[in-house]
Amino acid sequence: MRKLLIYVAALSLMAPAAHGDYSPTPAPAVTPAPSKAPTSTSTPAKPVVTVQTELTRINPMLSSNNFKKARTELIKIDKAFPNNADVNNLLGYTSRKLKSYSSSASYYTKALQINPNHLGALEYQGELFVTTKKIASAKSNLAKLLTLCGVNCSEYKDLKKAIGNK
Repeated sequence: MRKLLIYVAALSLMAPAAHGDYSPTPAPAVTPAPSKAPTSTSTPAKPVVTVQTELTRINPMLSSNNFKKARTELIKIDKAFPNNADVNNLLGYTSRKLKSYSSSASYYTKALQINPNHLGALEYQGELFVTTKKIASAKSNLAKLLTLCGVNCSEYKDLKKAIGNK
C-alpha cells in the first residue's frame, strides 16, 4: 500500500516525460473556457486539472483503505481521462481490494493493453493471479517484470513475495 501511495504522489510531482516506460498515457488537460465578457475585477485562474492531480486526490482514500470511495472517484477520473493505464491500474487495484476479481481482471487487462510495460499493472495483475490461484500466469508476469526492471525493482520483489513457494 505504501508503494502505491508513493507512486501516486510521485506522479503528481514528475513531468510526464520523466516516467519512462512506466509513464501514464498522456491525457489532455482540462482547462476552463474563456469568459465571454471581461470583468473589472481580476479573479484567480482555476488550476489546470490533470490526471496526475486527480490521482493525487485519491491518495488519502487509499491510505485509509476506503477502496469503495476511491473506486467511485476513479470511475469519474476514467470518464474525464479515458484510456489511461494508471487510472485503469488503480481501478484494478481497488476492485481487487473489494474482492471484485472479474472487474479487477478487466481493468488490469485494459491497463496493459494501453501500456504493455506498465510495471504496477503487471505486479498487481500478478497478485490477482495469485489470489485466484492462477500461479502460472503470476509467474509469467514475474518473468516479464524481471525482463523490464530486474530483480531489484519493487514490483518484481513484491510479486515474487506474493507468489512465494507456490
